Amino acid sequence: MSKRAAALAQYEDHGHGCGSVKLSRNRARVRIAWAKLLVLSCLIVACRRAVPVTSLPAKNTGAGPIVQDTGGVIAFFKDTGPVVNFPETRTFSLQTPGQRDSLRTALRGERALWRASSPPDYRFLVRTGCFCPGVRGWLLMEVRRGQPLRAWDRAGRSAALSDWDTFSIDGLFDRLERSADHDAAVQVSFDPRWHFPTYIRTRALPGPDMWAVIEARGLRPI
Repeated sequence: MSKRAAALAQYEDHGHGCGSVKLSRNRARVRIAWAKLLVLSCLIVACRRAVPVTSLPAKNTGAGPIVQDTGGVIAFFKDTGPVVNFPETRTFSLQTPGQRDSLRTALRGERALWRASSPPDYRFLVRTGCFCPGVRGWLLMEVRRGQPLRAWDRAGRSAALSDWDTFSIDGLFDRLERSADHDAAVQVSFDPRWHFPTYIRTRALPGPDMWAVIEARGLRPI
């Protein structure tokens, strides 16, 4: 064999040996990586088994709890049963001559009786309705020194005083006096003891569909 052929054979044997070494090293690295992955998986499983999983409670999507009825608020609403007839309901057709003056006279008389006997602080039930937005639920009003102080719905929850359906008994009389000036017809009934309006139905101009109803009952001094 010539010297050139011998050198070439020696170079090929050296290259084959280096390739074998590189292949062995790559295989070793892959085995080490798989071993590390297996150990990590075992640790994760062990941690999950060691720590108990506690499920979170579901969110409360139902209605809120009723407040504690410390002042007998809910008991007031037992007086909200149906009342079919209102005693001595008077109807004033305000487009008829003299009917506005008759309504004003009746209001002055009943309001004077109310002021003569009314308690300074009281609670009463009121319900309002009109052609828009319709009839609303009963509210319990608390009035002190003639001013509305608090309001509750029948579940005992506080109601906003800024709404159009919360007022005092004097506020009811004020509404009736405005009706005497502007509306087309008024029906009204008064409580025989306290002389406050228990039923008010008004019809505004120009048509019969523009109606409003206010009911009040269950007045109690506090």
